[in-house]
Amino acid sequence: MRQWKRVIAMGVLLSGTFTAGVYANDVLQRVEAYLRPDFKIVLNGNPVQLSGPTLIYEGSSYLPLKELGNLMGANIIFKDINKTIYINSRINTEQPAEEKDLTTDQFKFRNPTSMIVKFLGAEYPLLQANAEDLSSSLVYYRLSDLRRMGIDTSAMKKSKEKLTEELYVTEAELKRFVKQLPTQTYNNTFKDRYVIGGEVNTKKIEAIQGYIKTSMNSQDKDNRDRDRDFRYTSRPIMVDKTENENEYQYLFYQTTYFNGTTSNRYITTKLTLTKMERDSDAYTINLSGWTDLNEQLDVRERRKEEEEAKKILEPVKP
Repeated sequence: MRQWKRVIAMGVLLSGTFTAGVYANDVLQRVEAYLRPDFKIVLNGNPVQLSGPTLIYEGSSYLPLKELGNLMGANIIFKDINKTIYINSRINTEQPAEEKDLTTDQFKFRNPTSMIVKFLGAEYPLLQANAEDLSSSLVYYRLSDLRRMGIDTSAMKKSKEKLTEELYVTEAELKRFVKQLPTQTYNNTFKDRYVIGGEVNTKKIEAIQGYIKTSMNSQDKDNRDRDRDFRYTSRPIMVDKTENENEYQYLFYQTTYFNGTTSNRYITTKLTLTKMERDSDAYTINLSGWTDLNEQLDVRERRKEEEEAKKILEPVKP
């Protein structure tokens, strides 16, 4: 048996990436092509795994355009009305890698929510939050998500979120620089009330979603089996792909009930995907690096108070 798997590709070889309409018979062309699951893809020195194998046609390699474009920072849009694929850079290449420190204040977020937003024709993940201070009506957008949209944020005033120590931009500040704000949209991921940002591989996304769903079901079972004096609930907020392949930062909100006392904490942990078998699309997920952000903030603030107290007690040099 030949090692190559023979396939028949109809029309444009990359059309499977998009939802296209019905073509007239005179534009269809039957071709012979081959799938090469043994081909490896390395992007900027880092191995990447696409949702499907490389397609070989007449000696040339073909990859899913939309998936590859997302990995390379491009925005891929298909318009069925004119049968045209638009490829646009979505990253502002002139934007400096390191911005000036324009942090003006700090805040502690309340009810952070991840969502899919539409901006200039493309969809992006976004973490949005309000301030814990109920007297504030400000809405905050995470800076890293705005940069991913290609927005030049170098001149914007930033706010530092105390728990995560990440930078945010207020909606009012963003309005000063962009004519149109990102608008919320809906997709299957949003139905789960959290978004997986930075990952385009559907198999990996499904593995992460399956893990979170299983952990939530396990949590419900634990609560049923436990004494009523102790219960806990968790709410996923967002999963972010890190710079390391198959590694993700998972942020969630946990509420614990113990002897009539309620404790609310923001938790981050690291998820690591490992492929089960060489030719399999299944992954196992390991959890590590559990961090209680509220406890971490308390430690930082106590240290700051202790340092300030030491300065007051230090004798004044003559």
